[in-house]
Amino acid sequence: MSIIDTVTIRPVLPDELETVAQMLTLGFGGDKSQRLAMLRNNPRFDNSHLIIVQHEADIVGTMTVFPAQMWLSGVPVKVEAVAGVTVLPEYRRHGIAAKMMEFAIGRMSSEGLAMSVLFPFSHRYYNKLGYGTIGDVHIYRITPDNLPAFEEGHKVRPFQSDDLATLRVMYKGQMTWRNGWFTRSNDWWDELTQRWPQIMVFDNDDMAEGFYAYTLETTDRGERLMRLHEFFAAEDAAYRGLIGYLAAQNEADVIEYYAPPDTPLRHLLRQPLASDAQNRGWIFNDLCHISAGPMGRIINLHQALTTRFYKRGLSGERVLKVSDPLIPGNELPIVFRIVDGRAETRPAEEQTPQIETDIITISQILTGYLSAKQARLLGRFQTDEDTCSWLDQAIADSPLFIQAGDWF
Repeated sequence: MSIIDTVTIRPVLPDELETVAQMLTLGFGGDKSQRLAMLRNNPRFDNSHLIIVQHEADIVGTMTVFPAQMWLSGVPVKVEAVAGVTVLPEYRRHGIAAKMMEFAIGRMSSEGLAMSVLFPFSHRYYNKLGYGTIGDVHIYRITPDNLPAFEEGHKVRPFQSDDLATLRVMYKGQMTWRNGWFTRSNDWWDELTQRWPQIMVFDNDDMAEGFYAYTLETTDRGERLMRLHEFFAAEDAAYRGLIGYLAAQNEADVIEYYAPPDTPLRHLLRQPLASDAQNRGWIFNDLCHISAGPMGRIINLHQALTTRFYKRGLSGERVLKVSDPLIPGNELPIVFRIVDGRAETRPAEEQTPQIETDIITISQILTGYLSAKQARLLGRFQTDEDTCSWLDQAIADSPLFIQAGDWF
């Protein structure tokens, strides 16, 4: 009998949290006492969201699966975030992590959640479980003198505790325009300001209209590095002011920022060049490094299709058939209908599918990472050109980007 046939998967018990903290430290590094404190007092999840794998008397694997709201097309979509998936070294390569993921996906399906999202250690591994990449991250490393010294920079000052309420309101007001942002509780904001105490804000007549949070460190090469964790401006002047202040600061030699793909930062640089740029031939020098970001998968096809908005004034319907080996309910053919930007579905009965695809592809298309035309070109989306054009018009969106404060 294999190990996987003798394991039990269940929620953690309170007296097992220290063992889980030790396992997470072994798997991901860090300080055990800090991990234990976060497990006991995390504003985003509790013990019911911690899953363990038990083999005989030993805990050999763990993961965290907690509910969240991720904004997509101006709508909060109910998702399940997967984090901290790890197995003891001696129990790896026995399918235990996959068993945990299948258990979690089954539980998500029974709860009727629209989607699941995660940050993978291996994109290829999670492809096997129906997850596909849904966003890219553009990693900039720039020197301050490569930024313009906008005069609005003189309105930037250090964060004060009284600013927090304003930042919360400002942030909340922008979520409808930001695909991938997560709804944040007041407790989570408190956690972030404690984690990142170094915050600068743009002050317009005693009103904070933008901020950036950062930490400072020294690299192996002796560089003073400013790591921007979040950068956000609600008004144009605030954006210029924060950039101008970064250009003038003298705390760091290099600024590193994990930015959304549609950041205008590239258009601000005096010279489109990374601080550690390599020449790739003739005039081609690195501007930034592009990394594959989070992954996502549809859990409930009906919920995922009907929760989000589509382009106003656009209507039509198609019969859709999706393959999903882990959630058989998603494989039933449905009629997908859009009327003036809102969608509905119904069983297709005996109708012939007009779109055939897999759960990864439809997840990537629905989140705007992959267009229907691209998927058809790649042989992953069986339909005609008119359907691709219709769907691409309906889903046209800004790139999905999860803010660093919500990484899990």
